[in-house]
Amino acid sequence: MHIKIAKSKADSQHISELAHHIWHEHYPSIITEEQIDYMLSKFQSADTIHSELTNGTTYLMAYKSKTFVGYAAFYQKDGELFLSKLYIDPAYHKQGIGKQLFSEVVLFAKKNNMPTIRLYVNKYNTNSIEAYKKMGFIIEKAIITDVGEGYIMDDYTMTHTL
Repeated sequence: MHIKIAKSKADSQHISELAHHIWHEHYPSIITEEQIDYMLSKFQSADTIHSELTNGTTYLMAYKSKTFVGYAAFYQKDGELFLSKLYIDPAYHKQGIGKQLFSEVVLFAKKNNMPTIRLYVNKYNTNSIEAYKKMGFIIEKAIITDVGEGYIMDDYTMTHTL
């Protein structure tokens, strides 16, 4: 497996396409299809991703052989590293890809003297919560965020201290 840093509009498009595949496979048991489509258009479109790339968010793209299988995105916020995305194609789960991506995030945090990594995860996304716990995250608190169009994110804030 190898990991590269996303830089181009083409990279943004590939990430968006994988996001659509992952979300439509993983999230229907957690949120409605309508909310999935809304969230994808708002937070995972190629244009949104490219805008984030140009405004300080780092996207890592994971490849197994030549197949794009997962990605992570993070940025600095208030002296912490915020892990905004960590998604792996379900066909490649339980192969250590998420752990390898997270290892790169940890290296970045250490190099930049950020002792805490924070993320938000849907309260009902139990498999992901368990995976994050195995990586050393703890649940800090529950939060509800209005994301527009009548939709909310019902999440836990989880933190990992280096």
